Amino acid sequence: LNARGKSGPRMVNLQPLLDSKHLAIQAADLNLKLMKWRMIPSLDVEKLQATKVLLLGAGTLGCNVARILLGWGIRNFKIVDNGKVSY
Repeated sequence: LNARGKSGPRMVNLQPLLDSKHLAIQAADLNLKLMKWRMIPSLDVEKLQATKVLLLGAGTLGCNVARILLGWGIRNFKIVDNGKVSY
């Protein structure tokens, strides 16, 4: 039944499910659950998510490290970079 109590089409808002931030968090959570289930049963997912990281440098290495840490479920980042872009 729809909002008026009659049979007919219903409206569903899918906007929150298509949010890029929501999708990234959901993907990282799924990745952690699969790692815990498959490889590391003793992995404490909550402890990883609560970990705070200070990342020094956002160059080539820093960006790759940040991506890997995001894949491991770490969400609290402080990135410090004093570099200048020149070309």
